[in-house]
Amino acid sequence: MNYSFDWSALWLHRDLIVSGFVTTVELASISLVLATVLGIVIGTCGAVGSRGLRVLAIGWVELIRSVPLLIHMYIWYMALAVLKLPAFACAVLALSIYSSAYVTEIVRAGIENLPAGQAKAALASGLTQFQTLRLVIYPQVFRRILPSLASVFSQLIKDSSLASVIAVADITYEAGALDGMTFRTFEVYAMTLVLYLVLVSIVNRLLGALLGSSMRSSRPSPRELSDA
Repeated sequence: MNYSFDWSALWLHRDLIVSGFVTTVELASISLVLATVLGIVIGTCGAVGSRGLRVLAIGWVELIRSVPLLIHMYIWYMALAVLKLPAFACAVLALSIYSSAYVTEIVRAGIENLPAGQAKAALASGLTQFQTLRLVIYPQVFRRILPSLASVFSQLIKDSSLASVIAVADITYEAGALDGMTFRTFEVYAMTLVLYLVLVSIVNRLLGALLGSSMRSSRPSPRELSDA
């Protein structure tokens, strides 16, 4: 009840806060890119690949999602210590692989929900399968799945805090160190909350703007409507 707030401790140790924030941004950014690439490739194989590829894609998703993210971290950092990977690389691999399973399911469902006739018509017109995916399937799918991807990406940013358990100096790790030095627990973790909120809000805003832009570009112009 006699607790007195002192925010000056945060300013005095701002170098730790900035360092942790930068590390979190780097960790989340790299993991987002890798998770998206993996998810698109495996999700596409699960939707339009051969029977064997579909089985492998389903097996991948079930295996990865059934193991908690923290265990993924420990596997790369401790169980596979013989690889001598840096803690940051272990965290990136764990986050990327874990999140890619969710991206895979979103991409696979998005492709399968498109009318099958579109792909057949594109192939019949002379497009290759890759051109059909790039020019016909993906543009439609990504407009539909962006809200779901935003949820996965937001969760990945929050999940990145688990990297602190394997000594990655992210926001959460530096917050613990700062708390131990200053004993300003409330101030430190209030600051941590705000920083994560800012990161998640930025990602949601960017994806929202991207979704709005894609929706506007897909609408026919007044001239096209009059010509029709």
